[in-house]
Amino acid sequence: MLLDLHVHTTRGSGDSSLRPEELIEEAIRLGLDGVCLTEHTHSWTNEEIEQVVGETGIRFFRALEVETDVGHALVIGENGYHSDMRKLPLLGERASKSGSAIVLAHPFRHLHAPGPQRCILTRDAGVEPGDQNAAAEIPALDHAHALEIVNGATPEADNRFALDVARLRAMPSTGGSDAHSMHGLASGVTEIDGDPRNSSELAEIIRAGDIKAGVDLHVGRLQFMETQGDAGNWQASL
Repeated sequence: MLLDLHVHTTRGSGDSSLRPEELIEEAIRLGLDGVCLTEHTHSWTNEEIEQVVGETGIRFFRALEVETDVGHALVIGENGYHSDMRKLPLLGERASKSGSAIVLAHPFRHLHAPGPQRCILTRDAGVEPGDQNAAAEIPALDHAHALEIVNGATPEADNRFALDVARLRAMPSTGGSDAHSMHGLASGVTEIDGDPRNSSELAEIIRAGDIKAGVDLHVGRLQFMETQGDAGNWQASL
């Protein structure tokens, strides 16, 4: 199954112009099997999803994008926001009880930007740009089940760094477009080894590591990156 694991719509993200109906049409056109609705403020209900999706055949999985003390995290399998999600260790404890999955979203965004370091994850850990080995030892990574190594709204250098870190840790990887409009949808995708019917089943597959990240489906050049086995080459340009 091929999913865009990071999408925002007008239903739950105030900075998005992507209407759910447009999302369905474009996802089908691009050949996606489904998308994960990682909204900023609104947690979709199963009833809302059924009403919007209808008989289209596309699958919507409800999720959240949470701002934690070390950056953003995609939380899949939780029913709504909770106050303890702001601290990644507490979010990890919640996930261990609920069975939800935590994916660190665009974890190294801004790492290679000029000026003072703005990447929260590396800055607070005292890790310098270019030091992938030190980044792979950041304790916060232990609380995540996967690392987003393809993010369509993040510079290639930052995505490449995430890929290197995921490979060093042999960590499951995901891809998502981070789309807030139809532009760029499926620029990052995740191949799911399974047939999840809801967010809880999707979380279980992610926690098991039966996933891998892909890039450039939206332009017809889909490529996958292995992070848990033999490393391939990063050949794509986002």
